[in-house]
Amino acid sequence: MLSSIPPLQDDEETIDYIIKEIYDHKKLEPICSKLIFRRLLMKLATECTFTINGKFCKQVDGCTMGGSLSVTFCDIYMTKMENEVVLPIKPIFYKRYVDDIYSRRKKGDNYLFNRMNSYHPNIKLTIELNPSKFLDTKLKCINVTYKFNVHRKETKLPIPWTSKVPKRYKRNTIDGDLHRSQRISSNFDEEIPLIKEQFLKADYPLRFVNSVINEFHKSKEILEENFIIPPNIFEEEKPFILIEIPYCELNEAKSKHFLKKFHTFTNGSFRLAITWKTRKIRTLFPLKDKSDYQSCVIYKGICSCGSSYVGETKRNALTRWGEHNNPTKKSEPSKHLRQHIEHVFTWTILCRAPKNTRTRKNLEASFIALLKPDLNEQSDFDILVLFRNGVT
Repeated sequence: MLSSIPPLQDDEETIDYIIKEIYDHKKLEPICSKLIFRRLLMKLATECTFTINGKFCKQVDGCTMGGSLSVTFCDIYMTKMENEVVLPIKPIFYKRYVDDIYSRRKKGDNYLFNRMNSYHPNIKLTIELNPSKFLDTKLKCINVTYKFNVHRKETKLPIPWTSKVPKRYKRNTIDGDLHRSQRISSNFDEEIPLIKEQFLKADYPLRFVNSVINEFHKSKEILEENFIIPPNIFEEEKPFILIEIPYCELNEAKSKHFLKKFHTFTNGSFRLAITWKTRKIRTLFPLKDKSDYQSCVIYKGICSCGSSYVGETKRNALTRWGEHNNPTKKSEPSKHLRQHIEHVFTWTILCRAPKNTRTRKNLEASFIALLKPDLNEQSDFDILVLFRNGVT
């Protein structure tokens, strides 16, 4: 059974479960009182604020999407559901990774699926029968025995050999694939030819690929023999130096000679490491046409009759001017054009403005006070009540 569960919606139920496990069942040592801890979790999980279309909003239900606590809360709630639903049923096989579940059941038995799907109104499970893969793992059941292999997309290739990145990045890509295959595959030797084929398609030299694989096998043999060199606890820790160098093939070739000379000259008194500063190709070639009009600006409009207007915008200035030139809108220039349909505004940018709305409006007010445009004169006003019961 392959299922997917949406992000948790009922945060208060999860918080109650966390508090119960810590303060009643003593699973963890409390760091503060129960009341303070509950208020802290409620503050972090439920009082999410954000802006959309220039409006300030507050999320009233559910965790923040992309928040640091959202995945943790989801995992805790799933654990709660497993303790109350899955453990009493005792399925034949059950494994979960975050919100993806793989379970084995008898043919036609949907009892576990129905119980989990009815556990909470916000949990909506989907089921896939006899899946051939689960996450990045291929599954094959032979006589009640599972066989695992790494699932690789044929169209997705690793970093091309011709790409201008440090050679150690390419070496680490092969090494990472070897470690992943060792953890997942039930027969690691079957994965070696597939890894070679994948990197040879990306134009990696066979000699380079074989050298990385041989080093991986050697390190594996050392670990299996428990051959560990004990560190010298009396040796003082050497100063660490990190050098950042722009990457190019010439710098990479010369760095090896430099490191060797440096260690010889300092008699190994320092730990030196080089980090390569690389750039993506797309940063050199802009993908979008550069707009002649900026966003976040203070602008001024002068009508053909001599009237003027000063405004601010966070959006593209040309878009905002188009709204002002539309007589059906509610802005002051639009009202002016509605009364004088033959008039035309000429717009210019006065200066760039900060992204912060309050700071930008303060800057606009300064220009209004300096230039005194007649269309910015206050015609309507509202009485603000600062104190509900008056001032005493």
